[in-house]
Amino acid sequence: MATILITGSSAGIGQAAAAALTESGHEVVLHARNEQRAEEALAAVPRAAGVVVADLASFQQTRDMAAQAEKFGPFDTVVLNAGLGLKHATERQLTTDGNELMFQVNTLSAYLVTGLLSGAQRLIFVSSALAGDGLLDLDDPNFERRPFDGWQAYQDTKLHLILLALGVGRRRPQVQSLAFDPGWVATQMTLRNGDSAPLDAAHAGERLARLATADAVPADYYDTERAWRPGPRENAPENQDGLLALCARLTGVTI
Repeated sequence: MATILITGSSAGIGQAAAAALTESGHEVVLHARNEQRAEEALAAVPRAAGVVVADLASFQQTRDMAAQAEKFGPFDTVVLNAGLGLKHATERQLTTDGNELMFQVNTLSAYLVTGLLSGAQRLIFVSSALAGDGLLDLDDPNFERRPFDGWQAYQDTKLHLILLALGVGRRRPQVQSLAFDPGWVATQMTLRNGDSAPLDAAHAGERLARLATADAVPADYYDTERAWRPGPRENAPENQDGLLALCARLTGVTI
């Protein structure tokens, strides 16, 4: 049986994947943003091995969470699922570390957890086909000069996560590092007022659970049910390395 950490597993796709994995006998460590959500997560997935707590808008809390998680490891798979969604994409907000909120939670925290938990055999970065419309602006990731657009910021981070998955895989050839597109799923994170989505969290969670423990992963390290797949831009080493260098500078951790 595998030992798996899933960030952002107090609700939605992460919780559904955790439930599916524990029901299959795997050891799963949950993650929640605060103590109240941690209690709710354990109540929803009672077979979980434990839960670690951190608000990923804080580098210090993210570091503390990685230290908590190491007590349950080493991990066969780490799933970087935590992130802010469309309902948070309303205005530019800065974290206490000085970064645009969505950029830090979605991109920088995934990088930091990856850098701190270096022993995992498989890494899964939860991204989206919306990455196709993302922009790689390494000079202004925090929207200091360009006008803030929450929808664009969200798409940018989905592109970042694919670049991180493929870039980390190049630097750690012994690790299976891949990106996962769950599709358009009805969750509190992804839906705005009046929206509807064709998929539910259970469907996406079951797919993610299978990917976390499968003997083999897609040859191009991208799992999706949609037509869009990473192209030359996402596979360009200079783009991957540029983002990795930016993340290293902002977090103080080098992969």
